[in-house]
Amino acid sequence: MIKLPIVRTKIFYILSAFILFSCGANRNLKDRANVVEESSKRVIKNHYKNTFDQETLSADLKINFKKGGSSKSISMSLKLQKDETILLNGSFFGFSILKALITPDRVSYYIKPTKTYYDGDFSSLSKLLGTDVNYEMVQNLLLGDAIVKLNATDYDSTLDQQAHLLTPKQPNELAKIFFWVHPLNYKIEKQEVISNEKNGFLTINYEDFQNINGTSIPGAISIQAKNDKNNASIHLDYKSIELNKKLSFPYKIPSGYKRIEK
Repeated sequence: MIKLPIVRTKIFYILSAFILFSCGANRNLKDRANVVEESSKRVIKNHYKNTFDQETLSADLKINFKKGGSSKSISMSLKLQKDETILLNGSFFGFSILKALITPDRVSYYIKPTKTYYDGDFSSLSKLLGTDVNYEMVQNLLLGDAIVKLNATDYDSTLDQQAHLLTPKQPNELAKIFFWVHPLNYKIEKQEVISNEKNGFLTINYEDFQNINGTSIPGAISIQAKNDKNNASIHLDYKSIELNKKLSFPYKIPSGYKRIEK
């Protein structure tokens, strides 16, 4: 069951490493002024026809996040081999501060300022984010695809904000997940989780769509997370995006670092 992620100060760097960018529209957003309502079957079918189908993606990005009255910024590089590997390298004022490697059966990261590391399965990340997480979910979130499997029989489709809004017919007792789908390219424009616990929600918006070699990618993502105890926002801007470039994924945990237990 999906639970709303609980954002903590200690995981800001980690969270920013996993929520990076998505694919988006390759036509002007104003072109959809006359969009008409479609069935959930058609919307979901077209969404899956337009999922990210490139072999690799690399990008540089800047991440700004705020919690309460404090704010932080970090530069991040991303390398992604579809269905295989995600590598992230974060720096602050030019100094490398963290590195993370994600594969279908492994999550590993180390943080230089604290000289700590984690190397294991997805259980640690699931615990930190408050929801069951796997590689496919992380990858889909990065690529702008639905974070959970969509079936037409489970969703109603209506129009909202000139987009196709998929609403669960029978949400589970813990949370409801909504999807706003772009009516031209059928990529996810917004994903929102509303939790019945702790009055929480998580909203992810994909913005400033651009076309790169025939593939639609947004220039930014805005994220808001809130519950009874925390209220945080994250904004990501992307630069130097490249597709289908041959990538290497060097990763080694430095000696002398202390292991973070589950």
